[in-house]
Amino acid sequence: LPVGYTVSYGGQFENLRTASARLKIAVPIALALIFVLLYFAFDSVKEALIIYSAIPLSAIGGVFLLYLRGLPFSISAGVGFIALFGIAVLNGIVLIEEFKELKAHGIKNINKRILMGTNNRLRPVLLTAAAAALGFLPMAISTSAGAEVQRPLATVVVGGLVSATALTLIVLPILYAMFDRQGKTPKLNIKNKALPLFLLFLLPILSFSQTRAITAEQAIEIALENNNAIKASANKVTQSKQLVGSALNFDKTEIYYQYDENNIAENGQPIKVFGVNQSIQFPTIYGTQRKIEKQKTQLTFQEHNVNQLILKKEVYQAYYNVVYRTNVAKQYTYLDSLYQQFSKAANKRYDVGETNLLEKLTAESKQKEIALMLSQSKENIEKAYLNLNKWLQTDSTYVVAEQSSPLLQLADWNASENPGLQYFQTAKELSQTTLSLERQQLLPDLQFSVFSGTNNGINAKNYSGFQAGVSIPIWFMANKSKINAAKTETMISDNNYQNYKIQLESKYKSLHSDLKKYEEGIIYYNSTGSLLSKELTINASKAFKNGEIDFLQYVQLLESSSTIEINYLQNLYNYNATILELNYLTY
Repeated sequence: LPVGYTVSYGGQFENLRTASARLKIAVPIALALIFVLLYFAFDSVKEALIIYSAIPLSAIGGVFLLYLRGLPFSISAGVGFIALFGIAVLNGIVLIEEFKELKAHGIKNINKRILMGTNNRLRPVLLTAAAAALGFLPMAISTSAGAEVQRPLATVVVGGLVSATALTLIVLPILYAMFDRQGKTPKLNIKNKALPLFLLFLLPILSFSQTRAITAEQAIEIALENNNAIKASANKVTQSKQLVGSALNFDKTEIYYQYDENNIAENGQPIKVFGVNQSIQFPTIYGTQRKIEKQKTQLTFQEHNVNQLILKKEVYQAYYNVVYRTNVAKQYTYLDSLYQQFSKAANKRYDVGETNLLEKLTAESKQKEIALMLSQSKENIEKAYLNLNKWLQTDSTYVVAEQSSPLLQLADWNASENPGLQYFQTAKELSQTTLSLERQQLLPDLQFSVFSGTNNGINAKNYSGFQAGVSIPIWFMANKSKINAAKTETMISDNNYQNYKIQLESKYKSLHSDLKKYEEGIIYYNSTGSLLSKELTINASKAFKNGEIDFLQYVQLLESSSTIEINYLQNLYNYNATILELNYLTY
């Protein structure tokens, strides 16, 4: 392949690989838990083992029916076996409980006890197996969409239950008779105090089963779904959308009742008045307020986009930092193995008098130095994982899937599409709309009133009327101050926009200059450095074994080879980190 190209398999093959690895952990754990629960249920290792025999008996039928139907073993079939094992032990539990019940009622003859127990529990055993088998039968014969996943699982369960039921009725009574004649088997000594220790031992196994290898893109998806800062940012956008409806906000409606003795009607009675009064701002103000709320929503949405981009950049950098630290640790692991061999060889040569003490001490010191670097590299890996999990914010344990850092690609430069620049542009527009709103506050408010009056006594009449008016701001110094402040805010927003634009272009040029520097280091390694590093290591080892160079020269050659590899890893990591920064500025 050309330099910089690698082959990796993904898609369904990658899913199969990871699921198979997970199944190798899940099946033993399931089997162990079944046995533990059986022991706790019967408080006897003997009876737990007898019932546990149903598991291999059920596996026979599952495998046999898969073979007859021409179905290969798959992940869904593996899951089916786990389900089958749990169902199969039910028949054993039913039989053993019946045998124990008959023994407690005084039936000492074991043959009579087995015949009576099997006869009494034949119908429940068949019913238990038939109910589960018939429930899975439609899945086993299904031909609809998704049947390729259902058929292996259901086939395993149906076939396994048939064999487990038939063989359990024959094999399990025989095993029970054998164990019962041999006497009481010693119980497993698990005291109440030891149970918490057992659970503590089991918890790491269960937690390890949740470990999952993820790609960089999968890490991004997990972070976007679980990161609380992104959730808060998204909720802020929702909150801003909800406030758009608050733009159309009328003053409270006034409902009043008036009893006026100074205002006498024709019949000499005072008038009672009922009325409704409403004040509204000038109509254009409500449209401007709605525009402001929409711009605020757009501002929070752009802020949310910026936060998402920052999170993606940080997750990518944290992910590839783990890959980089892992590869550095591999390099030191390789060197450590060489120096360990060297140190042993130097000690042997010193013991037989072929070398001096200085060479022995140098070999030991170099070996310890590399071992220390290896230990520090492993600690750096743990620290890198902590940094990655800081952004993922999930309880599950994840490991990186990539074994080597890819060479990331630079996106096309378009400053106008930068979310930060768009954010400041929207902030400018918001400040201008706010200035327009402050100016419109000088417009008069409108008032409307509708009322109806009546009097009591002889010749009572109803009186109605309406009133309309305007409220004109006479003292407008406060409004003028707010208008001046809004003008200043527009200048501040424009200054922030221009400053961010200049800083953006300057940072892009600076990062692009750094990118060329790291790219030169990568090109050197791919064209010359990689081959030179391998030749240095191979030829130095041959020359040292043949006695052509001394130990110190050999160490210097190894360090030169190691320096080339580590410098390449450093250049590649810095190159990708710079690409991530540039892409963050681009889109």
